[in-house]
Amino acid sequence: MGIVSDPILILGASGGLGSAIAARLAAEGCALILHGRDTQRLTALSANIRGKCLIETADLCDETDTSALFKRIRDAHGHLGGLVFSVAVPFANKLAHRTAWSVFDSQLSTQLKALHLSASAAYPLLADREGTRRAVLVSSEFAVASPPIKTAPYAAAKAAMTAYGRVIAKEWLKHGIRVHIVAPGMVKTHLTADIPDEYLDQVAASMPEGRLTSADDVAGMVQFLMTDAADSLYGSVVRVSRGERM
Repeated sequence: MGIVSDPILILGASGGLGSAIAARLAAEGCALILHGRDTQRLTALSANIRGKCLIETADLCDETDTSALFKRIRDAHGHLGGLVFSVAVPFANKLAHRTAWSVFDSQLSTQLKALHLSASAAYPLLADREGTRRAVLVSSEFAVASPPIKTAPYAAAKAAMTAYGRVIAKEWLKHGIRVHIVAPGMVKTHLTADIPDEYLDQVAASMPEGRLTSADDVAGMVQFLMTDAADSLYGSVVRVSRGERM
């Protein structure tokens, strides 16, 4: 893959997409640092995938906690070979005008604030090293396609995160870091746990291939973006979706 030997940090590895990404990169022989809030899931993930994995936990919305996380990484490893940001929390599906601002605030904190704190702390561990370092941000298809109703807090936060990623992609390039943005379609994960299976089946049936985007679809794209072949895609929003083409 052309990935350097320093470990790749996966933020949100305990989630459905994060765990699939971890499995793909571990299979390539990458050393990984798995972050999440659910240590039991991280322990099980580490046991089930091949390769060397270390486990870390931190509240990425808390500046002190995030700084401590990256200090531990710096003290133990010195540098990072790459970064994957795949962090999300569930939200109630309500019409925008019936949604309290606290829900928007929570989503913005989980996406934009957590990304900013993490990116700022990760930058010194990635910049100006031998070989290209890569950061992959997992956003949402909503950033490039029309978002469905009752998703305003999540869609707005993902749009903000995507814009932030496109800016740092230009700022970081001269320091040897390529930032890539992945925009998955609807994937059956913990974020869709409250959506009835009947509805998801209807959505899948409406897809051209008759099925939803899978976590492995997304993981495969992240695996590709971690290679030199993806150099020209830096700063682009790469859609990974089995839905209709816009």
